[in-house]
Amino acid sequence: MELCACVVGTVRKTNDDSVHLEIKPEYWDAVLQLDKFSHIIVLWWITGRDNPVDRAHLRVNPPKTTAELSGVFATRSPARPTPIGISVVAIRGIDNENHQIQIDQIDAFDETPIIDIKPYMPSSDRVDDAQVPEWFKDNVARYTT
Repeated sequence: MELCACVVGTVRKTNDDSVHLEIKPEYWDAVLQLDKFSHIIVLWWITGRDNPVDRAHLRVNPPKTTAELSGVFATRSPARPTPIGISVVAIRGIDNENHQIQIDQIDAFDETPIIDIKPYMPSSDRVDDAQVPEWFKDNVARYTT
Protein backbone atom coordinates (compact mmCIF):
# COMPACT_ATOMS: atom_id res chain seq x y z
CA MET A 1 0.00 0.00 0.00
CA GLU A 2 1.39 3.39 -0.94
CA LEU A 3 0.88 6.19 1.57
CA CYS A 4 2.26 9.21 -0.26
CA ALA A 5 -1.10 11.01 -0.40
CA CYS A 6 -1.76 10.90 3.34
CA VAL A 7 1.68 11.39 4.89
CA VAL A 8 2.17 14.85 6.42
CA GLY A 9 5.61 14.25 7.88
CA THR A 10 8.10 11.84 9.39
CA VAL A 11 9.29 10.91 12.89
CA ARG A 12 12.99 11.67 13.34
CA LYS A 13 15.13 10.29 16.15
CA THR A 14 18.76 11.29 16.50
CA ASN A 15 21.77 9.70 18.16
CA ASP A 16 21.56 12.19 21.04
CA ASP A 17 18.06 10.89 21.91
CA SER A 18 16.26 13.97 20.65
CA VAL A 19 13.00 13.37 18.83
CA HIS A 20 11.15 15.59 16.44
CA LEU A 21 8.41 15.47 13.87
CA GLU A 22 9.61 16.67 10.49
CA ILE A 23 6.62 18.16 8.69
CA LYS A 24 6.51 18.37 4.89
CA PRO A 25 6.81 21.99 3.74
CA GLU A 26 3.43 21.90 2.00
CA TYR A 27 1.78 21.13 5.37
CA TRP A 28 3.76 23.54 7.55
CA ASP A 29 0.98 26.18 7.55
CA ALA A 30 -1.13 23.62 9.45
CA VAL A 31 1.22 24.06 12.45
CA LEU A 32 0.12 27.69 12.99
CA GLN A 33 -0.89 28.22 16.68
CA LEU A 34 0.22 24.70 17.65
CA ASP A 35 2.79 26.30 19.97
CA LYS A 36 -0.12 27.36 22.21
CA PHE A 37 -0.62 23.68 23.20
CA SER A 38 1.56 21.67 25.56
CA HIS A 39 0.69 18.26 24.04
CA ILE A 40 -0.41 16.81 20.73
CA ILE A 41 -1.83 13.52 19.52
CA VAL A 42 0.24 12.00 16.71
CA LEU A 43 -1.26 9.39 14.38
CA TRP A 44 1.40 7.39 12.57
CA TRP A 45 1.66 4.44 10.21
CA ILE A 46 3.13 1.24 11.66
CA THR A 47 5.18 0.56 8.52
CA GLY A 48 6.86 -2.62 9.73
CA ARG A 49 3.46 -4.23 10.25
CA ASP A 50 1.85 -3.22 6.97
CA ASN A 51 1.73 -6.65 5.35
CA PRO A 52 -0.96 -9.24 4.58
CA VAL A 53 -0.04 -11.49 7.55
CA ASP A 54 -0.22 -8.73 10.20
CA ARG A 55 -3.29 -7.15 8.60
CA ALA A 56 -5.06 -10.52 8.88
CA HIS A 57 -4.56 -10.68 12.67
CA LEU A 58 -7.88 -10.13 14.41
CA ARG A 59 -7.06 -11.83 17.72
CA VAL A 60 -3.82 -11.76 19.70
CA ASN A 61 -2.43 -12.55 23.12
CA PRO A 62 -1.38 -9.18 24.55
CA PRO A 63 2.43 -9.04 24.86
CA LYS A 64 4.17 -9.20 28.24
CA THR A 65 1.01 -10.44 29.96
CA THR A 66 -0.73 -13.66 30.81
CA ALA A 67 -3.92 -12.30 29.29
CA GLU A 68 -6.33 -14.43 27.39
CA LEU A 69 -6.80 -14.17 23.65
CA SER A 70 -8.23 -10.76 22.77
CA GLY A 71 -9.46 -8.99 19.66
CA VAL A 72 -6.93 -6.51 18.30
CA PHE A 73 -9.38 -3.67 18.87
CA ALA A 74 -9.15 -4.52 22.60
CA THR A 75 -5.33 -4.30 22.55
CA ARG A 76 -2.53 -2.01 21.45
CA SER A 77 -1.10 -4.73 19.22
CA PRO A 78 0.76 -3.39 16.17
CA ALA A 79 -0.58 -6.32 14.13
CA ARG A 80 -4.01 -5.14 13.02
CA PRO A 81 -6.16 -4.60 9.92
CA THR A 82 -5.17 -0.93 9.70
CA PRO A 83 -1.72 -0.41 11.23
CA ILE A 84 -2.24 3.03 12.70
CA GLY A 85 -0.33 4.02 15.82
CA ILE A 86 -1.35 6.80 18.20
CA SER A 87 0.81 8.66 20.71
CA VAL A 88 0.22 11.59 23.03
CA VAL A 89 3.44 13.60 23.22
CA ALA A 90 4.64 16.81 24.84
CA ILE A 91 5.77 19.65 22.59
CA ARG A 92 9.30 20.79 23.49
CA GLY A 93 9.64 23.40 20.76
CA ILE A 94 8.70 24.42 17.24
CA ASP A 95 11.39 25.10 14.65
CA ASN A 96 9.76 27.13 11.87
CA GLU A 97 12.92 27.33 9.78
CA ASN A 98 13.37 23.54 9.57
CA HIS A 99 9.66 22.59 9.73
CA GLN A 100 10.14 20.57 12.92
CA ILE A 101 8.13 19.99 16.07
CA GLN A 102 10.44 18.91 18.90
CA ILE A 103 8.74 16.41 21.20
CA ASP A 104 9.61 14.54 24.39
CA GLN A 105 9.21 10.97 23.09
CA ILE A 106 7.20 8.74 20.80
CA ASP A 107 6.87 4.96 20.57
CA ALA A 108 7.48 4.98 16.82
CA PHE A 109 10.71 4.28 14.97
CA ASP A 110 12.88 6.77 13.12
CA GLU A 111 11.46 7.55 9.66
CA THR A 112 7.94 6.46 10.64
CA PRO A 113 5.34 8.25 8.47
CA ILE A 114 3.03 10.68 10.28
CA ILE A 115 -0.53 10.68 8.98
CA ASP A 116 -2.07 13.34 11.24
CA ILE A 117 -1.51 15.60 14.24
CA LYS A 118 -4.23 16.86 16.55
CA PRO A 119 -4.01 19.10 19.62
CA TYR A 120 -4.50 17.35 22.94
CA MET A 121 -7.56 18.81 24.64
CA PRO A 122 -7.95 17.85 28.32
CA SER A 123 -11.67 18.61 28.21
CA SER A 124 -12.38 15.90 25.65
CA ASP A 125 -9.30 13.66 25.36
CA ARG A 126 -9.06 12.68 29.02
CA VAL A 127 -11.41 10.17 30.56
CA ASP A 128 -11.87 10.06 34.32
CA ASP A 129 -12.60 6.66 35.87
CA ALA A 130 -11.78 4.72 32.71
CA GLN A 131 -11.99 0.94 33.01
CA VAL A 132 -9.44 -1.54 31.71
CA PRO A 133 -9.25 -5.35 31.93
CA GLU A 134 -7.29 -6.97 34.77
CA TRP A 135 -4.38 -7.92 32.50
CA PHE A 136 -3.87 -4.28 31.53
CA LYS A 137 -3.79 -2.85 35.06
CA ASP A 138 -0.05 -3.53 35.40
CA ASN A 139 0.54 -1.41 32.30
CA VAL A 140 -1.62 1.38 33.68
CA ALA A 141 0.25 1.34 37.01
CA ARG A 142 3.61 1.41 35.21
CA TYR A 143 2.69 4.58 33.30
CA THR A 144 0.90 6.43 36.08
CA THR A 145 3.41 6.06 38.89
